[in-house]
This record gives sequence, structure tokens and C-alpha cells, in this order.
Amino acid sequence: MNMIEPSREEKERAIALILDKGLTKPKSIWRLLHEMYRALGLRHLFLNTSLPILVSMALMAVFILWNPLPYDQYKNAILFAAAPLFFVFAVLLTETAERMNALFELKMTCKYTIQQIAAFRVLCFSLTGTVLCTLAILFSGFPDAYGVLRALACSLCALYLFSFISLSFMRHFQSKWLRPVPVLLWMAAGPCPILVFGKQWELFLSRVPVAATVTIAVLALALFLREIKMLANAQRRVVHGYAGC
Repeated sequence: MNMIEPSREEKERAIALILDKGLTKPKSIWRLLHEMYRALGLRHLFLNTSLPILVSMALMAVFILWNPLPYDQYKNAILFAAAPLFFVFAVLLTETAERMNALFELKMTCKYTIQQIAAFRVLCFSLTGTVLCTLAILFSGFPDAYGVLRALACSLCALYLFSFISLSFMRHFQSKWLRPVPVLLWMAAGPCPILVFGKQWELFLSRVPVAATVTIAVLALALFLREIKMLANAQRRVVHGYAGC
């Protein structure tokens, strides 16, 4: 009896159909975060984080308004250094508050783990940092729109680049002894160039092409969103290690 063998293309289509019906597709990061928001609400997503957020905002304002350098002469340098300040301290202080909670290990076994909630918070912190940077620049007294655009692009470049580096470091190195490292990174990349190079650093930032800073900011934002996706989709065995560190 002669049997008609299916062609290679027909086999591949049949396999693809079986896999499509039999496997559950992973949720996108935006769908996951939206479901978390609908299930928990902002009240529970940001539970016990009001004090860290207020402290972070205060630190950013103090750095901009009461630093010893003349603001009119170092606008770009100060804004560049201040851009990631809210983000780094908000993330650091909220993470510390969560780890000090007696129910930390229990929370890691819930439907939404602390890491997934942290991904939602980190995204919100980056958006808040963007708004704060924009407001600070708008009220900084730049003489023209191009100066505002340059300062905004430069500040967002610092914010998203540092956010990516900070989140990547926190995801790869989860030891509690390494938590202050993001702050040290910010100090090295933010205030130190002002102290070392002085006016030359301000002149450099004021002459960087806007197109270059916008390009770097977009790339850094893409990398940052990728880190958030990887944090939110962490496997359970990774989460267990995170809880026990």
C-alpha cells in the first residue's frame, strides 16, 4: 500500500500548529505590569515607600539648590549630576525597606514576587525622575529653547544610562554588602567630574551635540527597559536565591 508522505513544509506547519496550541506564550512586560496594577493597585504596589520617595526628592532638591558651586556657572554640570539622584536613592531605600520587612521571604513566594513589584516601582521611579529633571531644567533660567533642549537631553542621558547600569548591577550582584555600590557609581560619574575638571566639565557638557546625547539617551532607555523585563520575568529559582541573599 502506497502512503503519501507529507512534505517538509507540511510537517513544519503541523509542528508549529501543535506548539502554538500546546504552549503558553510568555506575557509581555507591559501586560504583566498592567495586570499587577489592576490586581494590587498603587496603594499596595508602593506600600511603605512614601518615606524613601520623599527622602529621595529632598536629596535631589538639596543637591540642586544648596550645592557650594555657583549655579549660574555650572548649570549643565549640576543638572547632569542631579538627574539620577532621585532614581538611585528611591531604588536603594525602597529595596532596603523591603529587605528589612519580616515578611520578605514570604512575599517572594506570592503570585507577584518582590522582584516583579520592584520592576514596576523602578519603571515608575524612572518616569518620576524624568518629570523632576524636566521641571528642574524648565525653572533653571536657560536663555533660549536650544539651551533647554541641550540640558534636558544631557540630563536624561545621565538618568537613563545610570538607571540601566544601576539596575543591571543590582540584578547580577545581589549580595546585601554590595547595595551601596550604585550610590558610589553615581558619585563617581556625577559630582566627581565637577570637582576634578571644574569649569572644563561644564564647557564640555554645554558643547556636546544634542543629537549625540539624544541618541545615547534612547539607547540607554532601551537597555534599561530590557533590564526591567528581565527582572520582572525572573525564574522562581532566581527569586529564591534573591530572597536568601
